[in-house]
Amino acid sequence: MNLKRTSLEIAKIDKKGIDAFLEDITQKGIELHDLYLLRGEYVCYEASFMPYKNTDLHMLYSLSKAFTAIGIGFALSEGLLHLEDTLYSYFKEDLATYFDKKMLTDNFSNPIGEKAKRITIEHMLTMNTGQEAEPPILNYEFEGNWIAKFLQIEPVHEPGSFFFYDTTATYCLSALITKITGQTLADYLYPRFFAPLGIEDYAWDKSPAGCSLGGIGLNLSIESIAKLGVFLLQEGKFNGKQLLDAAYLKRMTSNLVASIGGDVYDNGNNWGVGYGYQIWQCIPDGYYRGDGAYGQFAIVSPKDNLVIATLSGTEDMGGLMDSMWKYLLPACAPIDVATLTEAASTKETFTVPVLEGSDILPVSLPAIFTVVPNEENIASLRFSMDEKKVLSITCYFQDGKDHTLNFGYKAFEDNRIPGQKYANYYTCGDITTSNTAGCYAFFDNALYLKLCHLNGPLGILAICRFTDDGLTIDVSKARSMSPKTSYHFEAERKPSA
Repeated sequence: MNLKRTSLEIAKIDKKGIDAFLEDITQKGIELHDLYLLRGEYVCYEASFMPYKNTDLHMLYSLSKAFTAIGIGFALSEGLLHLEDTLYSYFKEDLATYFDKKMLTDNFSNPIGEKAKRITIEHMLTMNTGQEAEPPILNYEFEGNWIAKFLQIEPVHEPGSFFFYDTTATYCLSALITKITGQTLADYLYPRFFAPLGIEDYAWDKSPAGCSLGGIGLNLSIESIAKLGVFLLQEGKFNGKQLLDAAYLKRMTSNLVASIGGDVYDNGNNWGVGYGYQIWQCIPDGYYRGDGAYGQFAIVSPKDNLVIATLSGTEDMGGLMDSMWKYLLPACAPIDVATLTEAASTKETFTVPVLEGSDILPVSLPAIFTVVPNEENIASLRFSMDEKKVLSITCYFQDGKDHTLNFGYKAFEDNRIPGQKYANYYTCGDITTSNTAGCYAFFDNALYLKLCHLNGPLGILAICRFTDDGLTIDVSKARSMSPKTSYHFEAERKPSA
């Protein structure tokens, strides 16, 4: 079930403003993957940026948090919990058992302080736990009991009095849904939210305890992000049906707390305006947003009946929003949504920048190189090129497995893995398990390889320098939360290749 469409003319949005916005972010080097503009519940503009496809699932990072807040809203409406309930009260017995076992094995006592025991559901929704530190469980360190690790950090301030952006707090909300329903947050939301919005294609990563990650890990298409925006804009209503209490949606999207210290992505003002229930306030008065790292946005303006949805791959999230405020907002004339009618939307397709240079490699192909022992366990590499100038590089691993990546010249070549539809939060950087697309060019005496991860914002650049008897490869990951983002490989050419 797709959203309805209308034209830019009917929606009263000036295309010149969109063009100026796209030109501005291009000049800033901001990489968009998908862009939707909506008036009311109508999509009037949609742009895709190849090699990304608007039907692909895309990692949302912290935009996932908005869906967790919606899940809590449904649980409140069903009387399963209350905003003033403490997290500790639901997990007290589990934690006692956990700490008893830890004490026996590690001489470990229950370290949960009195302030931590007072952290409520609303404190976690508003990031007002009073803590000043986040446990590293979501940063590739996921051993042990995550609820315990969160509560072990005793708040410096009284809960409810200090804003600190903490993704683990959102995970605890997801775990709470599982605790009281026996379902993952994703499964709990399906009949209440996903299905009524026609969102059938999604994936949400789980913790070792089997809970949806809550604050991160959800993968959706741009159409589904736009549906979230419509749901928020219409205060819990979709397709004429009120799914969730409008009063809760109003509070969720309001400016409830000062987001001091909220500039988690840059030092600008885009994260310092205020915060609701997992929702940021924006610089333009009345605008609010769900947002995720590297430019995953659902931005809403009730007074303008406007939704802006993006999937992106940029470090400059503040710059992306600043361009929206400067060019997109003035392009939107006042409108009565009752006048909107169905019509064809404006659709455009662009391509993210490809590498420029020569397609002539300074080495005869095919060529096989034996790689010096390395932590990625790559044993050898085979370079070859077909008659269409598509470069293929096959990685042979120490365990006997192999994986081939194709790179186009002045165009992207897809490397889709059968059955792989989304990016796993913890393994999204693994080329053997991720859908990618690549391009290449030779310049400055080196072969440059650009790889886009099609289900998320991650980008990879590899620089190959050939010598008479081998090559070196320097790899860097952009927009990656992996602890390691740079790699160096050395290899010798096989004489028989």
